[in-house]
Amino acid sequence: MADQTGQKPFDQIISEISTALISSDANHTLIHIQDALATLGTYCDTDRCYVFEFAEQVTEMSNTFEWCRTGISPHMDELQNLTDHDLPWFFEQMRTHRVMIVDDVDKLPDEAGDERAEFQREAIYSVICIGMVMGEELIGFVGCDMVDRRRKWTDIDIRRIRLVGDMIANTLQRIYAHEELLNVQRRLETANQLLQSQATLDGLTGIPNRRALDERLHTELRRALRHQRSLSLMMLDIDHFKSFNDRYGHLKGDEALKCVAKILQQQCQRSTEFVARYGGEEFVIIVADTEFDQVVELGNSIVEAIEAECISHQDSDISSHLTASVGLHFERPNVDERSIDEWVQRMVESADKALYAAKMSGRNQLVSSARAAVLSTDRNRH
Repeated sequence: MADQTGQKPFDQIISEISTALISSDANHTLIHIQDALATLGTYCDTDRCYVFEFAEQVTEMSNTFEWCRTGISPHMDELQNLTDHDLPWFFEQMRTHRVMIVDDVDKLPDEAGDERAEFQREAIYSVICIGMVMGEELIGFVGCDMVDRRRKWTDIDIRRIRLVGDMIANTLQRIYAHEELLNVQRRLETANQLLQSQATLDGLTGIPNRRALDERLHTELRRALRHQRSLSLMMLDIDHFKSFNDRYGHLKGDEALKCVAKILQQQCQRSTEFVARYGGEEFVIIVADTEFDQVVELGNSIVEAIEAECISHQDSDISSHLTASVGLHFERPNVDERSIDEWVQRMVESADKALYAAKMSGRNQLVSSARAAVLSTDRNRH
């Protein structure tokens, strides 16, 4: 029921503010805090109501919410990151008493000279600030200014401002808790992504590892079977890598592996191409939905690019530089009684046989599984 001035009872005002703050979702909470200040300022007949939040153990503060009566100038934007060096007396009052009540700014003590100058700059005649506490921690304050006249703040004023301040403090606590929860979730997601990345990436070269290769090969085989598209698998082995390590050392060997991985990434940039380290000095390239001649061209380009890198290999009987051999198996998988695992095994074994043929035929070259079969037949005849 309204009083004789037409205002609602303050208890009803408090109930409405509390309901709005408690029931609001994260997206509307800040708006309801602003509304609470407007209601407080209007009901208590002040010119400006605001919230400051402390940081760094109550040595710094920023104005985070502000309501101004029509015609009263706002100051929130300029009242950011104020420190206890800017307003030492004020900070000491808040840390010690958690309240500051000034009925007449002109009568502030001499030690509050910085504060008097700031209040006068904002045309403040009277000001009251009531601390907001979370647990035992002072997190900020709610303040009210009188700009057009002086005012003697009463116990009722203090009680009303403190009640609203307590509700805003509880609301801010919910916001902080929600933000911290989101931060924890983001950190967990980042950590999980890192773990997943570490689980599927080769630690030395940074390209996908054998586990990632197995997953991708199964995926591409299912896609090839479903859409009746081609799928190619190339196995690459660095020629005479053991003798390279023996001559130049394992650090140089690691550098060579990283260099080969980089070349493969540079050569295989299409979405249908996938590069992985198979283990040791072996790498695998999956090429989906690409004609045989194009895959052969890609494989030959890789072989040429590795030798063109001019990594010295004086113990090689093929070239004075590091080289690689590639075995290629091209397939148009069709739906039959074979499982995906059997298809994977068939492709890996076929590419491996082609790689063996490339090495037996002189290394530093690409040999397809079809060509490997011919070479094997010729060897058997002889």
